[in-house]
Amino acid sequence: MKIDRLSRINDRLREELSAALYRVAPGEGVEAGRVSFVSVRVAPDLHNAVVEVSVLGDEAQAKALMSWLRSHRAEFQRHVADRMALKYTPVLDFRRTEAVERGDRVLGILDELGLGGTAPVS
Repeated sequence: MKIDRLSRINDRLREELSAALYRVAPGEGVEAGRVSFVSVRVAPDLHNAVVEVSVLGDEAQAKALMSWLRSHRAEFQRHVADRMALKYTPVLDFRRTEAVERGDRVLGILDELGLGGTAPVS
């Protein structure tokens, strides 16, 4: 499968998962706004996909939300199957990433040092 096609599938899967979050979460006491799907990497054979998830909150909240995502994996897969015309619906593997939090810390440090913001245009 061509890399461009895989890239488009990854982007579309991420979009569909984000939409599904608001369909699956209502009534469950889950704050969907605390969850962000950072990236999706689908295998070339379309059988599996790794979904990197960023969660706002402390460690206990993050663990609870990751557990909730994993327990509702089938519902997310069903949403993807209904919305995307793929030969196979990939099995989703939700993994927490702290990339967004690390980026926020770096930006905070740069702001404290007076190095944040945009560079002046000459």
